Amino acid sequence: MVVEEAVLDGPDREGIVKAHFFGGGDVQPSNARAIDDRQRDVRIFDRAGAMVPPYTPDVLVKLWEHSNALRQNVDAYAVNIDGFGHRFEPVIDLESDDAIEEVRDALFLEAVIAAEETGDDPTTIQPPTDDEVETKIEEMEHEMRLEKAQLANFFNFACVEESFVSLRMRTRQDREILGNGFWEVLRNAKGEPARFVYLPGFTMRLLPLEPAAITTAVRVKKAPFLYGDLNVSRRFRRFVQVFEGRAVYYKEFGDPRVVSAASGNTYDTPAALQLAEKRGEIDVPVATEVVHFSVPAPHSSYGIPRWVGALLSVLGSRQSEEVNFLYFENKSVPPMAILVSGGRLSSRGVEKIESFVNERIKGRSNFHKVLVIEAESGPGQSLDNATGRTRIQIVPLTDSQQKDALFQNYDERNIDKVGMTFRLPRLLRGDIRDFNRATASAALEFTESQVFAPERSSFDWVINHKILPSLDVKFWTYASNGPTLTDPTELADVVARLVLVSVLTPAEGRELATAIFNRNFKKIDEMWTKIPPTLLVAGILPDGETTPGTTADANADPNADPNADPAADPNADPAADPNAQAAATKKRRQAAYVAKSKSRNLRKLARDLVSLRVALDSEEERLGRREVGKALAELESETVTLPADQFNALVDP
Repeated sequence: MVVEEAVLDGPDREGIVKAHFFGGGDVQPSNARAIDDRQRDVRIFDRAGAMVPPYTPDVLVKLWEHSNALRQNVDAYAVNIDGFGHRFEPVIDLESDDAIEEVRDALFLEAVIAAEETGDDPTTIQPPTDDEVETKIEEMEHEMRLEKAQLANFFNFACVEESFVSLRMRTRQDREILGNGFWEVLRNAKGEPARFVYLPGFTMRLLPLEPAAITTAVRVKKAPFLYGDLNVSRRFRRFVQVFEGRAVYYKEFGDPRVVSAASGNTYDTPAALQLAEKRGEIDVPVATEVVHFSVPAPHSSYGIPRWVGALLSVLGSRQSEEVNFLYFENKSVPPMAILVSGGRLSSRGVEKIESFVNERIKGRSNFHKVLVIEAESGPGQSLDNATGRTRIQIVPLTDSQQKDALFQNYDERNIDKVGMTFRLPRLLRGDIRDFNRATASAALEFTESQVFAPERSSFDWVINHKILPSLDVKFWTYASNGPTLTDPTELADVVARLVLVSVLTPAEGRELATAIFNRNFKKIDEMWTKIPPTLLVAGILPDGETTPGTTADANADPNADPNADPAADPNADPAADPNAQAAATKKRRQAAYVAKSKSRNLRKLARDLVSLRVALDSEEERLGRREVGKALAELESETVTLPADQFNALVDP
């Protein structure tokens, strides 16, 4: 990597670092500022024209840092929503039973769209033939493999200094603390997204929407494998980042305008920007794009943290902990009191007692030291005189001292209130009290379905509708991974039972077993892995084939060529009529397709019959047990008394 650095003069200028990566073309230089927690941003947002957020981001960050209830909730969101990585799902699974028809419908839709664009009558378009569908599937297999490899490589290296998962988790943290998270998107020389850079949320502000709408082309999918440009009118906004007293401007993702990163002004072309703002030999950077993630608020363009409603609980818990902490330094009740009656201690005696208590009874070595206080009578007094007696008494005050922390119930309720704003159970916040296996599983499943899964879907929508169309990804979609909540032992038992009753094929069972053992099994392309065991034992194979030894091939000619076409005429001349050969080939393919459909229906019928038979056997067994129990209950017991000699005669010693 070659790095070039340049410095601009002026109070509003900044240093620029341009990074050139070998391979793949040059990428836009990043305008993001680095984070320095020891310094605070200089407040120049007003001069930049930024909108004032509803809550000051710096204050929200400090509250999160000092709170005893926020971090565990935010971390639970980041880990469970963004911490499990991602996968790529095909738009059409070519291994599914409906793949042929789905590809046929996709090609038919593309043909109809092409006819509409050229002005032809779309009602005259015919669905593609079987040959066209098979050719398309063969092309798709190669294209899908290549596109998936490129897509995986893109997300593996989309971030230079961290992983894509780490970028997601940091953005989620900002989104939950501040209500807003930001990415900087850098494009390569082709205009495609190439890098993502994390932008600290507390340094970012929104500028008002532009007064005039701009017509721009949005890339959308018109068919499963076909992209098209849709012209829409949009009002874009700009963003400004302030750090160390310097401002950097950004534009919204998809904004086609040329914006200056130094001033925020818009220009028609990059050349016009340099002509207006260039200083000496240093080029002014062009504003890069920003993707804004927010917790939506109805009255603000900024996002608002979901825990703002529990703000008083956050503050109250902090203050109660400060009261408990200060007790150790500022406690108001001493451990004991020395009471003197009938006289008084001299100032020297008081000093000695204070010195002894403060210095000579601390630590383990002084644990058993005893404080001895003696009283002396004054002139003309007697210790035995009842009227002039001096008495010293040591009274412990430990019962009046604070035994434990104050406001514990108040603090616990506040923690629960904050957790409820995130809709998280105690288990996910690190509190395992009152949980067993059943209640923990129920809590995790509820939170996954009601909280985490919808948040993942929201993030996936941004990737699939903004990033992937810019990369011209046609065959795959982005999907976030979630935690595996199923018990491996129970899942293994269910998979084994479903395979035995022919609901699943061995290949499908091996695919589900990857979640049980957390490893990928080697794919087996043998025919038997795609057939339910019951059908395999019965000798039923796809496309009308049968296993050796079944009744279907009992009458087969043992001298016949195994590679010969059963539909071919043995007396026909192969070179006689090419058209007849093509027609015969097409007819054979159609027959094979029909046979495959019939076989698929037969397999489904067989699975239904097997499931019905298992259900009938189970019901029959249940009824039998009930009848036997009823008969035993109706039997009457009878006691017979026999003499000893008769009983011994009945029993063989």
